[in-house]
Amino acid sequence: MDTKNAIKNLLFDQKQFFSECPKGLLPPMIITLVYALISMVFILPSDLFIAIITIISGIIGIFISWVIVAAMFLAGVKLIGYAACTFKQMFIVTGYASAILAIGAVLSGLVGLIGTPDPLVSLILQGAVMFWCIPVWIYGIASITELEPKKILTSIIVPIIIMIVFSIITYALTASLTESAALYTSSGSDFTMSGSSF
Repeated sequence: MDTKNAIKNLLFDQKQFFSECPKGLLPPMIITLVYALISMVFILPSDLFIAIITIISGIIGIFISWVIVAAMFLAGVKLIGYAACTFKQMFIVTGYASAILAIGAVLSGLVGLIGTPDPLVSLILQGAVMFWCIPVWIYGIASITELEPKKILTSIIVPIIIMIVFSIITYALTASLTESAALYTSSGSDFTMSGSSF
């Protein structure tokens, strides 16, 4: 499978992609590394040392997230689906979702370049990206187990709900902080104006 068709299938025909994709760990690791770098391009500080620390910590954080997602899915598939697969297999197939996450990171970065993104817009974008990842997870897990797609969705729905709840909590906190900052700025302006009148 050539690269162009591989990317097309990964994004839009996941069943076909996983029937032909390589089984090794290197491809999803490269994709996840690219995703990590893309997600940090738009937030890198100008200071070189801090930028390097940001890149290293960002890469480590994303790879840790990958491990956690794979572990949660493996637990769900084994406990609910009673499937026989290894953590390495789960780790590999879930890593391919990083291609879609990279697209989401690009879109988020572009929105940020236009202006300060509304937290609700960020939440909607995160939700769309997550739902786009679901077929990758389902057909990826199907390629390493004997489970039907519906059974896989049932097995991994709890981790997906946890991720959705986490996104909503993050949105609520971000919205609250944004509102607090706006109120603080507004009160500061009012204080300056009232002070200048004396």
